[in-house]
Amino acid sequence: MITSIKSKGELVFAGLTLALGIFILVGTTFINEPLAASNVGPRFFPYIIGALLTAASAFVIVDVLRGNSAAPEDGELVDPSLPMNKKRVALLLTSILAFAVLLEPAGYVIACAVSFFGIAVTLGARLGWRVAVASVALSFAIYLLFTRPLGIYLPPGVLAGIL
Repeated sequence: MITSIKSKGELVFAGLTLALGIFILVGTTFINEPLAASNVGPRFFPYIIGALLTAASAFVIVDVLRGNSAAPEDGELVDPSLPMNKKRVALLLTSILAFAVLLEPAGYVIACAVSFFGIAVTLGARLGWRVAVASVALSFAIYLLFTRPLGIYLPPGVLAGIL
């Protein structure tokens, strides 16, 4: 039986990953497949990702229930006895949620730059123009890579006339 807090945490994480895998598998069934789609259509990769997430998390759940627990690596710089830094976690979540909220109205480049900047600062990057420039450059490069050669739509937002 599961007695340690660590094992319970591993079960919660594996359960959330299992739920995400099932969510992806179910959501993929609602993707419209064009009539001209070949064997590899728009559902192919989401099905693979959902199946892998579901299978891997199911194996982890079974393994934890059998009493096995992941041992921390020797090189980890994390002390599990210290309390969680709630402020840092809240800032990371805020940066990720800012991306979701800003994506449609502001566009991919702005939403991604804000998110990259927030995550970098939260993880210890020094405040300054370098982080801001790197965030904008990276998000712009990703936008161009996905929209030009790959032809994948990313919302331009307020930069619609410029991009």
